[in-house]
Amino acid sequence: MKVLGVIPARFASTRFPGKLLKEIKGKTVIRRTFESASRSSLIDRLVVATDDRRILKEVESFGCEAFLTPGELNSGTERIAYLLKEYGFKDFDFVVNIQGDEPFISGELIDDCIRALSGDPSAAISTAGRIGVKHTELKNPNVVKVLVDKCGYAIYFTRQDIPFIRDKDFCFDVHPALVHLGLYVYRREFLENYDNMEDSILEKMEKLEQLRALENCYRIKVVKTDKDSLGIDTVEDLLLAEKMLESYEF
Repeated sequence: MKVLGVIPARFASTRFPGKLLKEIKGKTVIRRTFESASRSSLIDRLVVATDDRRILKEVESFGCEAFLTPGELNSGTERIAYLLKEYGFKDFDFVVNIQGDEPFISGELIDDCIRALSGDPSAAISTAGRIGVKHTELKNPNVVKVLVDKCGYAIYFTRQDIPFIRDKDFCFDVHPALVHLGLYVYRREFLENYDNMEDSILEKMEKLEQLRALENCYRIKVVKTDKDSLGIDTVEDLLLAEKMLESYEF
């Protein structure tokens, strides 16, 4: 089993342009993401796919391979599919998509997701969801929620508060929604067929790339975890990351 890790790194983020080059206590967001992802014991090769020479220069400065991809690609999955099509990587069985704005991504969690997909031939993708969604997260459209069936496969991903609780007296021990974390593992064949998939109205409505796979009948295995992470989407997230850094080891 050979595993390629790819960090898609787009410069022109809608909510926080240039965020990957912002610093968290002396290191850029993209560098901290790379260093965290490098802790995976199952990734054989880790590269960055970017649309901007400023990110390319930064990535190469700390010794990571980087590849230029077109700016008009709409998602990290599209960027990785393009990378495979244009640059090869045919000898890899699985490809990990590590969001470039996830400086605290767990190497152990990456490995858990790789194992989950490699051990389940019926799934095309694996990802991760954090147990224990908070009320503020349910109401926050920047926090993606996922519902999972009893076999561990994703039912739906959404930015909305889900599920709707009709009976206000309904009690539960653990909320069924998980917080989706910025991590995917794909079978290489899935990515090679990505350009041939029909467009997804759900993907366009929610702006969630994983919904294209669900709407085209691919199964997504979800690894449940209590590990937390933080996607850098705002200046406030950057400040929070500096505080979180005090309790993380890099």
